[in-house]
Amino acid sequence: MLFVRIVVGGTPSSGKSKVVLALAQSDGFGRLGVAKLDCVSSVDEKMFLDQGLVVKLLLADRYCPDHLLMESLPEIDEWACDLDTLVIETAGLCGRCAPYLCNSVAICVIDCTAGSRTPYKLGPLLTDADIVVLSKGDLVSQPEREIFAGAVRGKNPGATLVWFNGLTGEGAWDLVKSVHGVIAGMPDGEQALKTPLPQLYCSYCLGKAEVGIY
Repeated sequence: MLFVRIVVGGTPSSGKSKVVLALAQSDGFGRLGVAKLDCVSSVDEKMFLDQGLVVKLLLADRYCPDHLLMESLPEIDEWACDLDTLVIETAGLCGRCAPYLCNSVAICVIDCTAGSRTPYKLGPLLTDADIVVLSKGDLVSQPEREIFAGAVRGKNPGATLVWFNGLTGEGAWDLVKSVHGVIAGMPDGEQALKTPLPQLYCSYCLGKAEVGIY
């Protein structure tokens, strides 16, 4: 089985870890491991370990999680050398996040309760995704679901939309089928970002506390 990398990004607390678990509990991915990135702390590592998964946890702290991921990717790939499938769950942080790689499956998870304008506030996190997982759809009305899905399609008309319920598992089969579809059509090529990362290095990133331009 060829090595496959799946990157799961999305808005904070949208259900990314539930999506990762749905993939891990499905057939067809061989030996699967998870690289979990978070900002300050994470309890998801124990959840993955309890499911019998191998896990690597990285915390960004004051650093941008996207930059941490890209700089740590060689280390992560070396750690995953015995795996068939590596799922990378990125930290839910900002609307300008760009965590996806050209030769990886890109999944964006969005919480439907966040409001119908949320898709318009997201950049490459949504527009670069191969699959958009719409979570918590059971908590909004059918008209709201349709409006939300329409907004997502307006931002990324080429993505596959999957409705997924992390509590019941409804939609997991559609998710897995969509992932395998992307894998089947994924071209070989150099490992590179789909979109350049947000700018990082400025005086504030380096510890400046004063407000304004000096």
